[in-house]
Amino acid sequence: MKKIFAMLAITVAGGFMLTSCNKDYTCSCSINGAEIKEYSVRASNKNAAEDECNTRQSSLGTTYQCYIQ
Repeated sequence: MKKIFAMLAITVAGGFMLTSCNKDYTCSCSINGAEIKEYSVRASNKNAAEDECNTRQSSLGTTYQCYIQ
């Protein structure tokens, strides 16, 4: 029983550490330079945040330009 509890505690602590490594980024989308929408993006690094921001741009349409601030 103690081993099960110890394994559970380690698993929970590991999961917490993985999620705590994520940072908040802001994805700003604009049309012709006029800012239209801002999204909060939570990612482990800037490259992952840029990928998610590009996904937002694709879903909005080609007239939008999105970037990480």
